[in-house]
Amino acid sequence: MANNYFQFKQFLIEQDNCAMKVGTDSVLLAALTKVNNIKYALDIGTGTGILALMLAQKNPTLEFDAIEIDELAFLQASNNFSKSKFSNQIIPHLVALQQFVANKQYDLIISNPPYFISKSNYSIADLQRAKARHDNDLTFVELIDCVQKILSAKGVFKLILPVNEGVIFKKLALQKGLFCSESIFIKPKTSKPSNRVIMSFSNQNIAETESEFIIYNEDNTQTEAYKNLTSEYYL
Repeated sequence: MANNYFQFKQFLIEQDNCAMKVGTDSVLLAALTKVNNIKYALDIGTGTGILALMLAQKNPTLEFDAIEIDELAFLQASNNFSKSKFSNQIIPHLVALQQFVANKQYDLIISNPPYFISKSNYSIADLQRAKARHDNDLTFVELIDCVQKILSAKGVFKLILPVNEGVIFKKLALQKGLFCSESIFIKPKTSKPSNRVIMSFSNQNIAETESEFIIYNEDNTQTEAYKNLTSEYYL
């Protein structure tokens, strides 16, 4: 991975003006998201635009709205979209989720949201990076409330969080009537505990399924599951 750009098979991500660079969290979230029979999708906090681009690659008929509150990140994502062959599928919006006016109900809403609650991590000195990682501009409750208003009856809201924050988010969502239908626990290695969880939520109260996904073998090589999952994206 280069500092200023990341070359995928079918698109280029420039990221020098984005606080949050291309990382495994976003790659896994998009790669593990199904977009068959999905028409309208929303990316909350698009950053570099990686989630929208990866999912547009999966489904050429998918129509994406991608919102971003940080102007520099918005401009960079817009540039990444316009230079890709998926530019006609994705519309970027410079707006906070709380002020976003949706003209449709979404079949899929996806997000790699800020996850350090109320500035609990003080080691981040860079303000742009802090804004991207802390929930001060978009709390979990605000995120849940906004998603419920624009998620279609059978739609899915999918996000990735550290495991502890995932527990908090799941409880808050349940209190609001948003139900977790799937949890995929991400483990760096078999010998390591899960450090991330990808969760799917819907308005329908159906039985939750749980599984785990392992990124690396004990010798630090990528697992076959990870290589197979990302083979359509990584060079």
